[in-house]
Amino acid sequence: MAKILVVDDDSDFQRVHRVVLESRGFEVCAAYTAEEGLEKVRDEEPDLVILDVMLPDGYEGFEVARHVREELGQRDLPILMLTSIHARKQVPYRFAPDDEWVPVDVFLDKPVEPEMLVKKVIEMLGEGPRADEGKVDYL
Repeated sequence: MAKILVVDDDSDFQRVHRVVLESRGFEVCAAYTAEEGLEKVRDEEPDLVILDVMLPDGYEGFEVARHVREELGQRDLPILMLTSIHARKQVPYRFAPDDEWVPVDVFLDKPVEPEMLVKKVIEMLGEGPRADEGKVDYL
């Protein structure tokens, strides 16, 4: 069973996506701050990280991703980054993964449909629970 670390300060997001991911056979651990997320990357050894861009403690998800890649040496740890910045700030550009500034594997806009999140997680892991296992109808 793959372990997924979700780093997001939104407790509702954490709760909903924990249920979704656990219903598909994943083990889920949560972090609500950048510091806690970095600690859990070290201690929990997740197979994949879901990371929010906007975090409450002065860090941005971009910095966390760079820290995971550079300081912790986790270059192969899949990171899926989520954000609502495109909708909230209506910025004229789009964020996308790159090796220097946004060292993540996949970038998705919030809100993300639960089935899309599960699909991306399975794709990123290259294996995992079969897509039809524990199928749940959402909303």
